[in-house]
Amino acid sequence: MEKSILTEVYMDSNIWNILGKEIQNYNNILVIHGDKSLLSIKNEFFKTLKDKNFHLVHYGNECSHSIVNSALDNLNDNTYDLILGIGGGKSIDASKVMMDKLNIPLFTIPTIASTCAAVSYISVMYEENHVFQELYFLKRPPHKTFINLDTLIAAPKKYLWAGIGDTLAKYYEMNLKARGKRLNFNTTMGEKLSHLCKETMLNYGKHALSTSIVDVDFKEVAGVILVTTGIVSNLIDFKYNGALAHATFDALTKIKRVEEEHLHGEVVAFGILIQLQLEGNYEELNNLLNFYKEINLPTTLKEIVVKNEYLEKKEEIIDKILNSITGSEIPLNFTRDEFITILEGNL
Repeated sequence: MEKSILTEVYMDSNIWNILGKEIQNYNNILVIHGDKSLLSIKNEFFKTLKDKNFHLVHYGNECSHSIVNSALDNLNDNTYDLILGIGGGKSIDASKVMMDKLNIPLFTIPTIASTCAAVSYISVMYEENHVFQELYFLKRPPHKTFINLDTLIAAPKKYLWAGIGDTLAKYYEMNLKARGKRLNFNTTMGEKLSHLCKETMLNYGKHALSTSIVDVDFKEVAGVILVTTGIVSNLIDFKYNGALAHATFDALTKIKRVEEEHLHGEVVAFGILIQLQLEGNYEELNNLLNFYKEINLPTTLKEIVVKNEYLEKKEEIIDKILNSITGSEIPLNFTRDEFITILEGNL
């Protein structure tokens, strides 16, 4: 039997009344959150929960097995009938793992438009020292998500900026892996939807970053970042999910400063440029370079790493990237030296 692939999505400038109606049949609620995310919605959120029993749990500043398991061990009881996951990618990914382990429904409330975590069935797991560890595959995606556009427009623009980079990768990585393949029904739908991930970002991304009001362009960009990318991931065969762009990010997290000072989608955006050069797709490369320069996404490795820190871990990083794509669906042939030359560029 096919697994559930869709999350029920509510998106509006003010979704609190809708959330209140949707949680009316739940009485003992586990709330997973970060500090800034909870602060950004606390007034309306707590009004919505005023007649409920709820327990607040901070996600621990990382989505890791050890932190999630510790949080579960510390729960006062196991009578919760709903989880509310609040925040950005890591907080929501942690809430998804808890959903999987507790086997109770999860409603997500993204407070930044940065990733597709709120609707995808994958959680990205890290070590406690913030180095990428593995992907955790859930039995299903979150049951419902509530996107409050007024919260998103008030959030720091850097998260939307990084979300644009991550969303572009959904198209370019999927497009590369699926090229020339006969795709099954679900994957074909996902491939068609992935084109929105590119077109919406290139057409409306710059405006969404500059606007201070929730207009139609902002809503479309936020919706594609949060929802469309997740639906694409849930629809397509996993072997078509992720490629060189995400492999580049995962490996560069071995440098502590990268994880501390740069956002996931920012580094992934740079990885797309590496992929396009290896493809020899210079038309797409030039289009993206022009767009990146307009919104200040990184175009060289030196914008992401400090040279001596990179060189200390260079071989480990290169090995991790190349090993992660060995035997994958990536239809590219290149040598290790060719890859290094393109990656390092003007480092």
